[in-house]
Amino acid sequence: MNQKKSLVAGIVLTGLLSAGLVMGQEVQRPGPPAPCPHPVTITINAGSAAPAPDLTQFPAGSNVAGSVWNQTAINKHFGHTFHFPAPGRECCIMTSATLRVTIKALQGGRKGSPTSANDSISILSGGVSVLQQSPWLNGVATGATTTLSFNIPASVLATGQFSLYAEDDTAVVSATLVLTGCCLK
Repeated sequence: MNQKKSLVAGIVLTGLLSAGLVMGQEVQRPGPPAPCPHPVTITINAGSAAPAPDLTQFPAGSNVAGSVWNQTAINKHFGHTFHFPAPGRECCIMTSATLRVTIKALQGGRKGSPTSANDSISILSGGVSVLQQSPWLNGVATGATTTLSFNIPASVLATGQFSLYAEDDTAVVSATLVLTGCCLK
């Protein structure tokens, strides 16, 4: 009988100790994010100098060599590579970016026609499209303009560069890249 009482007491004691250990652990929840001690913003206005496509960043056959801002001829692809090194401070990282691109339809047409209406604008990283917009899905009139916005993914920002590509019947009038980052020092 003593053994039975000892066994029951041992089981009860083990259960109580286990419950005490579980109850004694504090659940930790993340608090609000700490503000960046030294925020930075960099704006790159492309369009004042000739486009500079890094040809290794574009798929074969994209024909972006000789790109021109605000092109006037149809059947000319456009490419430009943005390079953005980290700010000249210590311990910096770019955390977000928005690219605003103003484009113009060079050849009007109805939906699905082989004109500006079937063109798309892409963001490329390492030669691969990571973002794409087709601005003229319902057709477009010659000379129509619009501004597109792209939120550049953090994985692309980590590379320090990406490329803008426009298909052949749409002119890229201008592009503005606004980068936001954080420096610890």
